[in-house]
Amino acid sequence: MHHETTAPAEAAGTRLVLVVDDEPANQRALRRALRDECEVETAGSGAEALAIMARRAVALVIADQRLPGMSGTEFLAHTVREFPSVIRVVLTGYTDVETLLDAINAGHVYHFLTKPWETRELRQVVRRGLERHAAEAERVRLLGELERACARARREAEQKDRLLTMSAHELGTPVHIALNAIGLLQDAEVPGAAREWLQTAERALHWLARGVTQLHTAAAVQQRPLRVRPEPIDLGRLFADVADALRGVLQSRRLQFTTTLDQTAKGLRADPRWLRQAVWDLLTNAVRCTPDGGWIRLAAHGGGPEVVVEVSDSGIGIAPECLGEIFEPFSATTGDPLLHGSGRFQFGARGLGLGLAVVKRIADAHGGRVTVRSAPHGGSCFALHLPRSA
Repeated sequence: MHHETTAPAEAAGTRLVLVVDDEPANQRALRRALRDECEVETAGSGAEALAIMARRAVALVIADQRLPGMSGTEFLAHTVREFPSVIRVVLTGYTDVETLLDAINAGHVYHFLTKPWETRELRQVVRRGLERHAAEAERVRLLGELERACARARREAEQKDRLLTMSAHELGTPVHIALNAIGLLQDAEVPGAAREWLQTAERALHWLARGVTQLHTAAAVQQRPLRVRPEPIDLGRLFADVADALRGVLQSRRLQFTTTLDQTAKGLRADPRWLRQAVWDLLTNAVRCTPDGGWIRLAAHGGGPEVVVEVSDSGIGIAPECLGEIFEPFSATTGDPLLHGSGRFQFGARGLGLGLAVVKRIADAHGGRVTVRSAPHGGSCFALHLPRSA
C-alpha cells in the first residue's frame, strides 16, 4: 500500500481517487493511467480502504470485485453508509449478472469497468465521476448557505415581530396618559398662546396613538395565526360605513369617490371586523396615493366561488420592481419610514408601511388572496379575492 503524507483535503475540493485492489501490479497500472487526472491512493483490502477514507477526503473509489476479507460489493455497501458522497466504480473481470446487480443495489455504483480495461475509458469515467462529485459538493455547500440564510431571516423576522409587540405595549399606555392630561389642561384656564400649543400637542399625540394602533394590529396578525369568525356580510352597509368615515377627507381634497356593488357579490361570509379593516386599509392607502381632484372607486363583484372587492384609484401608481414586496411589513415601497409625514390623509402622507401587510394576512386567514395591478403615474387597483364562505 502506498501512502502519501499530505494534509486532509476539503471534501468540496478534493480530487483524490482511491484504488482498492489486492494485486500490486493492478495498483501500479491504475496509478500510471490516472496520474495526469487526479491524486491516487491505493489499498489492498476493503478494511484498509475504509481506514484511509476515515482520515482523507476521497472523491471517487475504484474497487475490484474480488478482495480479501470482504468483496468489492460489500466494501462499497460500507462506503454508502459511512461516506455517502463518494462516487463508486466497480472493476471486475466477472460477467455474472447477479454480482453486478448486487453491486448496483448495495453499493450505489456509478459505473462498471471490466478487465482488461482501456486507459481512455478509465480516464473518461474518472473525469466524469470527479465532475459529478464536485457538482454534488457544490450543491451541498449552496444548500447549507441557503439554510443558514433562511435561519437568519427567521430570527430577524421573529425579532421584528417581538419589536412590534413590545413597541405597541410600551408606547400605548404613556400616549393615552398624555392625551388624558392634555384634555384636563384644556379644560382649565390657560392663556391663548398655551392653548394653541396644547392643541398642537394633542394633534401630535393623536397621530402617535394611531401609529401605536397600527403597530398593535400588525403585531396581532404577524405573531400568531389570525382567527376569523365568519358570518354573513352586508357589503352595501360596509361600503357605506367606510365612505361615511372618509367623507370629510374626500370632500376637502376634492376626491371623486364611487361605489359599485354587483348582484353577483352576494352570499359572502367573512369576519366583519377584519374585512372592514382590510377595506379601510386599502381605501386609506388609495387616499394618500391619489392627488387632490383625482378619483377612487370601491367595487365588488362575484366570480364563481369567490367574491372580489376592488379598490382603484388615479394615483401615482407603483413601480414594477416594487410590486413583489408591496405586501411586506415596512416595505421600502412606502418610502423611508424615518421620513414619514405626520399627516393622516394628505396626498403623499406615509404611514408605517404596515397596512398592506395586514391586508395580506387578513386575506390569507380567509383562505383568499390580494393582488395588485399598477403602473407609475397610471393608478393602482388592489383586489381582495375572498371565498364566499371563509
